Amino acid sequence: MRRADREVTDINEILRIMKDCDDVVLAFNDESSPYILAVNFGVSEAQGEITLFIHGAREGKKYDYLKDGAAVSFQMSTNHKLIMDKERGYCTMNYESIIGRGEVYEINDYDEKEEALEVLVQKYHIPSEKFVYARAAIPRTRVFKICVKELTCKAKA
Repeated sequence: MRRADREVTDINEILRIMKDCDDVVLAFNDESSPYILAVNFGVSEAQGEITLFIHGAREGKKYDYLKDGAAVSFQMSTNHKLIMDKERGYCTMNYESIIGRGEVYEINDYDEKEEALEVLVQKYHIPSEKFVYARAAIPRTRVFKICVKELTCKAKA
C-alpha cells in the first residue's frame, strides 16, 4: 500500500467498515476477461478469521465461477464524501475501502445455510427476534462462504 498512513489494521474497525458497505464486488478469472459480480453479503469473524457469506437462486452464470476452493478477489467501499476547498481550487474524496482475496465454498448443510442466511439478514436489518425462514426456501437457495485469506483496508477521513 502506497499510503501506509491510511491503512486500517484493527479487526474491529475492519468489521465495522465491512458492515457499512452495501455490497461486495467479486472478481473471478475467466478465459477471455475477468468476470465481476456485485452481490449483497454477510460477514462474520471468529478467532481473527473473516468469512463472507453470499447467496442466490439455484441457477445463473455466477455458478460457473463459484466452485468449491475457487480463488476469488473482492472489493468493497463505503462512506464516500467529496471534500471541496473552493478557495484553493482543490478537492478530494473521503472513503473507506477493502480489497482482498479468498476461497469460495458452497454450504449445503440445511442448518449451516440457515445460520449463514441469518448473518446476511442481520447485516441489512437488525431484527428484534430471529427471522424464521420458510422451510422450503432454504433448499431452493444456494449459499456460499468466502474464507478470507488476505485483505487490505484503507480509510481517508
